[in-house]
Amino acid sequence: MDLNDPTNERPLIALLADLGQQLEAYRISRNLKQAELAELAGIGRSTLVRMEAGKGGTIDSLARVMRALGLGERLLEIVPDAKVSPLDPRSETGKPRKRVRHAVRSSRASKWTWGDEAP
Repeated sequence: MDLNDPTNERPLIALLADLGQQLEAYRISRNLKQAELAELAGIGRSTLVRMEAGKGGTIDSLARVMRALGLGERLLEIVPDAKVSPLDPRSETGKPRKRVRHAVRSSRASKWTWGDEAP
């Protein structure tokens, strides 16, 4: 099983449902009503209801809810730090990469010769 293969991941709908359940459980553990958390987060109650039901939302809304719950800094843990990678020797220089380049394979590279062949 290849863990990097996106076809092996759980469906997005299941992930969003689990995230919504976790948000709801955390809100309840903090003894907050949906209307109270929505007001603290600066979003509509209906938006929070949709998020808790796993029916979507925006990154902005998620960030606002997490901040209102005191979890704002955890947003930075969602995506790993890409500054240092054991697979990228350039990461040791400390300079961040600014673009992606794929190896270019020219037709000349596959027809390499010594140069002393007869025409």
